[in-house]
Amino acid sequence: MKSYLKIYAFSLLIICNFSCNKDKDSDENLIADAVDAPDVILGTTNICDAKGNGKLYEVGPGKEYENIIDVPTENLGPGDAVRIYAKSEAYYERLIIATKGTKEEPICVCGVPDEAGKLPILDGTNARVRPVNVSSYFNENTAYLGIIVIARNYGNHPEYINVSNLQIQGAHQYMEDDSQQSYIMGTDELKPYSRASSGVYMRGSHIQINNCLVRHNGNGIFGAYNSANDPLIDVRLNNNIIQHNGTYDVSQQHNIYIESEGLVSIGNQFGPVREGAKGTNYKSRSAGDVIMYNYFVGPAARQINLAESENSVDYFPGLTSFQTTYVAGNIIEGNENGSATMLHYGNDNVSASPMERGNRKGTLYSYNNTFVIKSNIELSYRKIFFDVTFCEGTLKAFNNVLYYENNSSNGDSQISFFRESGTAGLVSNNLISTATIAAYNTKYIDEDQRRCAETSLDFKELESMLASEVDFGLDKDNLYKLTSSSKAIDAGMDIPSEVLNLEFQFKSPSGVEPRTINGAAIDIGAFEFN
Repeated sequence: MKSYLKIYAFSLLIICNFSCNKDKDSDENLIADAVDAPDVILGTTNICDAKGNGKLYEVGPGKEYENIIDVPTENLGPGDAVRIYAKSEAYYERLIIATKGTKEEPICVCGVPDEAGKLPILDGTNARVRPVNVSSYFNENTAYLGIIVIARNYGNHPEYINVSNLQIQGAHQYMEDDSQQSYIMGTDELKPYSRASSGVYMRGSHIQINNCLVRHNGNGIFGAYNSANDPLIDVRLNNNIIQHNGTYDVSQQHNIYIESEGLVSIGNQFGPVREGAKGTNYKSRSAGDVIMYNYFVGPAARQINLAESENSVDYFPGLTSFQTTYVAGNIIEGNENGSATMLHYGNDNVSASPMERGNRKGTLYSYNNTFVIKSNIELSYRKIFFDVTFCEGTLKAFNNVLYYENNSSNGDSQISFFRESGTAGLVSNNLISTATIAAYNTKYIDEDQRRCAETSLDFKELESMLASEVDFGLDKDNLYKLTSSSKAIDAGMDIPSEVLNLEFQFKSPSGVEPRTINGAAIDIGAFEFN
């Protein structure tokens, strides 16, 4: 396990500054060299540049290319960079990337903000796309599944693609009335979007989405692993704001919906979903999930849903990385009208995976997160922090703030740590609201509904971690950061050496900043008190 973690942690050097960005300020913006944490940029927008023998394509008013569709994107190769300059109106255009970069010379597509910091907008409304021979790349439907489509079928998939500094919107069928459309390539004929269309649709390997605003799509970002010849490998989401995606009254579209071999999400703001949509904020069927230093905000069907493998059912379950998931340093804020579940780990349904081959039954590490449940008995009878589907699913939860907020005069909802399943591998040094019970009704022996009673939690195990409203000392108007009166200060346990280290914390509205221990021990929750 330790050797695997060292190898995997090394892969967390995620921001593309060494590969395709020309830093406008200085290398002092890079604040981390450790192999168990990302390289981080503080407060700068990095503009892509060509590398090696690559070519720079500039798009916008007064540039070589007026429109995105004028750029010969079908010929992009290692080191090529496409700069899209902000203008007063949106680019009503879509973009297909179906070629390969390299590790040292990725293909980069980036926006250049205007003087006010406004990102260039790619809008799918009646959008045009550069004509390509789709039979040479993928089936015709795939070409219309996103504003940015990164895909090419069967053994020749895109590699080393970086997308940054763009506002991506308008690929949806929100009301399912065929009103949102784009042009069929090479024609003046409009075609309705699928409700599953995405801001970014991807299949390939080594794909980064950095510093983008993705909103008003069916799925915000979608990607799936279909086979060894049609994979999705090593996806990095860094410093993005991904919100208001989904389909009205439909639960199948989400802000994030990805099934990848390796998915690392750092410094993002996720949520809420689009008004009236019933999707999830962050849904992953991936192997090797690392979710660190993000801000999740409701409403959403679930804030985080770590579900069974689906397309990858013959491959992912055999990977060590499918059995180890990290959720650390996040603020996960529910909403009174949102789901009953904050973090789900397991299966959407107990029997969802064919012959149970893809069931998620590994270990979930949840540490130094700040969870906030908002509800009252009139709105919801039950709310749950951790919903673990199987008794074979192990939760190791430490240094978390588990806070329940009832802003009404109504009685409290029943708040539970677990739902009804899940094994408690390590539950320590958490600060938990007094309304919380161990699992469904476990405070009352005659109503015990635990299906894993021998390995689950007993209420007595939580009692020492329960805290009053005064004890929490949270600043509700500032991401629930600690105030000087909080009992979370210096109350955390040391981060075990076998898990990913915690060196940063979320920085609003997206990004991260260094986290430095100021006292005798690390503080409980997503932020260190300063």
